Amino acid sequence: MRNKDLPLCDNHAHTNPVIGMGPRELARRFRREGGKFIVIVALLTWSLGLTPGDLDSVRRMYDITVESTRIINEEGVKSVAIVGLHPAEGYELLRRGWSREDVRKFMEKGIDLAAEYVREGKAVGIGEIGRPHWEAPNDVVNFFNELIEYAFRVAKDVNAVLHLHLERNGVRTALSITDMMRRVGNRPYSVVMHHAEPVTIDTAYNSNVMPSIPMGRRGEFEDAVKHGPSFVVESDFIDDPKRPGAVIPPWTLVKKLRGYVVNGIINDDFLYRICVDNIGRVYGITYS
Repeated sequence: MRNKDLPLCDNHAHTNPVIGMGPRELARRFRREGGKFIVIVALLTWSLGLTPGDLDSVRRMYDITVESTRIINEEGVKSVAIVGLHPAEGYELLRRGWSREDVRKFMEKGIDLAAEYVREGKAVGIGEIGRPHWEAPNDVVNFFNELIEYAFRVAKDVNAVLHLHLERNGVRTALSITDMMRRVGNRPYSVVMHHAEPVTIDTAYNSNVMPSIPMGRRGEFEDAVKHGPSFVVESDFIDDPKRPGAVIPPWTLVKKLRGYVVNGIINDDFLYRICVDNIGRVYGITYS
């Protein structure tokens, strides 16, 4: 496979047209480095100057995400949208004194609204849904687990992909998700463990859950390769000029992928399997 034909992708990124470079510039930089497919995931309401706890703000956030993918596609990069409420949205409402029942109702409404976008063909999935990766009381974590299971059921009903935001607690984290998937019965590989650790790959993939490995964490891609092509890769770019080093940009991700091929860390076939075959398993699309 010629270098320029490499299927270079990013499975989880954000773009912020309010304070960041926005989707058009992101797409142009990504395309210049050979990027061909990128998944754009909804941000936090307040990242876009919107109001936590307000369903109209959530709808606006989803619309911005969908519009971003339209612009990226217009720039010659294949893109799909994932819309949903990050667990930080619910956690912030609890912090502000909302009752758990009110937070539950709001978060479920956000998930249901995301499902409407999937039904209408505006988005392909729901996310990122999940639980805190920061320290939180066990009862709060359990509360978010109930919301995750609700999202599993809704995603199954509309045949949506589900991106999960989780703590990094090794195989224990993976088992909690694979057990939930078995109970609910979602389509194989429609559930993505965003920002997954390499140690979770075998447990997740062998149970039909797709681990998404962040390229920006030192040494983790090399560790992931040892498990075979049983994952996808992501930048988790947040498009926030105030936090330029928080994660790597999508164009840096694809440069790194190309470098791994050139340097023999992986071969063309390995790259094809993680960036085309596995992307196809998750989203049911072909872009290369």
